Amino acid sequence: MTDKSFAETIRERVAAVEVVAEAIAEHGRETDLRDLRVLLINTMSLLSRDPGVEAAVDDLYAAAREIVNDAAAGVHPVIRNVRCLRGALVRFSERVPVVSGLSESEEAPRFRGLEAAYAVQLERQETEAVEEDGAVRSAA
Repeated sequence: MTDKSFAETIRERVAAVEVVAEAIAEHGRETDLRDLRVLLINTMSLLSRDPGVEAAVDDLYAAAREIVNDAAAGVHPVIRNVRCLRGALVRFSERVPVVSGLSESEEAPRFRGLEAAYAVQLERQETEAVEEDGAVRSAA
């Protein structure tokens, strides 16, 4: 595995968000919305807290969700919603800092918002798995 610079990693994440956002604009699939959410959470976890980036992420996700809701209702995405999604994508791409000095150190774990919920969910699953293994071993 090769080492990547922080800037390169961020560029890759932004490019992945762009691909998924365009897929949502074209197809409006729920799975793409979930992929977008994971990418946004992952990208945000790499960055220092920035209200501008957080607002851009919120706008992007809300616009994508509207298109998915249209598709779920059997309606072709409204052109205005697609335009909102693409505008939010541009704002996201412009606001995500690509300067490694803006990231937090690895020693300072960040668990906020959706990251915290995801971390708690993973911890519960690990705890349940350990408890199940202990119950199976004691029953044997």
